[in-house]
Amino acid sequence: MTGRIASFKISDVTPVQIPEPTEKDGSTDLQSAFSRKVQSDVRTKPSYADFWVSNPSKDLKVISEYRTQFCSVTVGDPLDGEMEYAISPLEFSYPDGLNAVVLRVLDRLRSEYRENGGRLDRDSVMGTARGLILDEIQAIEESCPDSDKDLLLNDLCSIVYRYSVGAGVFEILLTDPHIEDVYLDAPCDSNRVYVTLNGIEGVNSHIRCRTNIMVEAREVDNLINILKRESGLRFSQSNPVLETDFPDFEARATIVGYPLSPNGNAVAIRKHSSRPWTLSRLIYNGTMDPRCAGILSFLVDNRCTFLICGPRGAGKSSLLSALMFEFPKEQRILTIEDTMELPGESMRRLGYKVQSILVDDRMGGDQQSRTDEALRVSLRMGESAIILGEVRGEEARTLYQSMRAGRAGSSIMGTIHGDSADSVYKRVVSDMGVSPEAFMATDVVITLGTVRDRRTGRLIRRINEICSTMSEPGEFFEISDTESLLVSELMKRVMKVSQLGKKDIAKEIRARALMRSILAEAGRTDERYLGPEWILTANDILARSSRDQSAESIADILRREISSEGSS
Repeated sequence: MTGRIASFKISDVTPVQIPEPTEKDGSTDLQSAFSRKVQSDVRTKPSYADFWVSNPSKDLKVISEYRTQFCSVTVGDPLDGEMEYAISPLEFSYPDGLNAVVLRVLDRLRSEYRENGGRLDRDSVMGTARGLILDEIQAIEESCPDSDKDLLLNDLCSIVYRYSVGAGVFEILLTDPHIEDVYLDAPCDSNRVYVTLNGIEGVNSHIRCRTNIMVEAREVDNLINILKRESGLRFSQSNPVLETDFPDFEARATIVGYPLSPNGNAVAIRKHSSRPWTLSRLIYNGTMDPRCAGILSFLVDNRCTFLICGPRGAGKSSLLSALMFEFPKEQRILTIEDTMELPGESMRRLGYKVQSILVDDRMGGDQQSRTDEALRVSLRMGESAIILGEVRGEEARTLYQSMRAGRAGSSIMGTIHGDSADSVYKRVVSDMGVSPEAFMATDVVITLGTVRDRRTGRLIRRINEICSTMSEPGEFFEISDTESLLVSELMKRVMKVSQLGKKDIAKEIRARALMRSILAEAGRTDERYLGPEWILTANDILARSSRDQSAESIADILRREISSEGSS
């Protein structure tokens, strides 16, 4: 077998007779349409790859074009109602001679490991691959005489790793910073891969796209083997669900197999954000306005209890992560999650005291009992803010009982599915068995949602409401502006904690809002200012300010810090 690029057309597989064109019966239009269809159905791949890519749709209206580490990407609207994400991997454009080198190196690499064994981590495999590639340097130079040799060698090492023990096309997709989710429905070799994108053209849009990728069954089998090897979990007909972290790509993978999926294996991969979310970043991408950010920052600092609700994909975990950076640094924090999405490691690097508790299948029992046990353990670990990645059921009763008895932490936050404060109340009380009186320990319910942009048709993530509980169970009060917050029943307790009057509280909220707005604006030219380090700087400036200073003068100090940082 050579390393040449293979290709085929649908028409090569199923011959179709095209009638002679006549103006009378409109066959010219039919033939033209068929020709365009055949051209779009051309699929290509190097012989060593286990997936195919097709040409982008011919009439694609390009929205964005960019390059990632392993491919070039085109995102566009083919005007048929479904957005398209088309990739062109580096190796798919290599000459046949260079792909023949890759194929020979792959064969030698596999023989080397079969005979001698060795470590299968990226550095070890790429090191072995580099030595084998250097043996082929003459063939490489003949195939690509004008290329940058060092750059080409690095690319070849990555390709050999990707197609030997790496994740193949899934690695190409998961290294694109715009991709949030990767989906593949069963039967996997008969359906396109789908992806969800965010941040295209700097817009907070949530775009579901078809891709130009079709995978072979071996590509999915390889992914499953990687996940089984790294997690130690079983996957078989008697255990047809494999759900585990994918640490190499900071993602969570779920595989559903036969018989639960009658048509074979189905894949869903959700990436964690590689950049920590902050309130300034959420202002920057349009999820909230500075006023809401100022209110939420103030309430976190004053130990309020939050539930963040919304549908899947609305950004609940992103907002929860952003609120965690609003804690003072001396606050001890305990996180409980079944997927490592929260920014525990980032916070520890910044000096926060964060203890993470991971709940997964290796603990035994079902999901709810595992989370409940983790919560019970956390309540015995001393005074801390408790962050629940998701509130599902059994653990909710434990949490609210502890809150009422005063045994819970100084602040509680969690996410929950729901589309309003009222729906969350009904779910917690009716479905989870928490008493209406116990639910009153929740101070704030934040509802996130997605709205469709009329101009572009894309889904935009937004905060829909911020509500506080009232004295009567099941009643809520909107507090999304400072004036409403100051007259809410929640404010009575907050004033006791903060030891501030309403005038001082209004000034502090305005200062917090102004500073996060300044950081969001500065982030348009330098993304560093959207990071958590600058949230800490803003909070430190506020802590050092005097009561006599106005919100504007406090914000001016931050402007000077940014200016000084930029000039240096």
